[in-house]
Amino acid sequence: MPLVDFKCEEHGVAELLLKRAECESIDSGASQVMCSDCDKPMVKLISMPAKTATLWHGNWSSGLSSSGFHSSSVGGRVANKREEEKIMRARGFIREKDLGGDGFYDKMTQKGRDERERLDNMATTYIDNLKKFDGDKMKAVEHTFPAHEMLAQSEAT
Repeated sequence: MPLVDFKCEEHGVAELLLKRAECESIDSGASQVMCSDCDKPMVKLISMPAKTATLWHGNWSSGLSSSGFHSSSVGGRVANKREEEKIMRARGFIREKDLGGDGFYDKMTQKGRDERERLDNMATTYIDNLKKFDGDKMKAVEHTFPAHEMLAQSEAT
């Protein structure tokens, strides 16, 4: 059942859902659609067929004046989502949703922040120990990086 646009001179455009047989009857001139407000005949308008951007088939954009779209992921124009995904895979990129659950990026970002904070704390401790031992680097290193902690850290990685 197609949607068809009709225009009444007094009341403007109306979109009607008609049976295919009714459409054929109107097209052949055998019948007319009357305006529901003024009961005058309405004129059938030519409507644009729908072109939907789906992955059901790869050529949905053929015939459109500006085929494709700009993809910021690829950095240029692509014809459709399938082409964009193909280029991204060829470049070795992986979609976030394929990485194993929600919040992967947030978790990895937080992990990086925690590691930087840990290293900053170690650097601050080393500087404080340098001051504490009057510039003796060996003692500052011994107290900042105890051997048992360094061994435990190397075994963990």
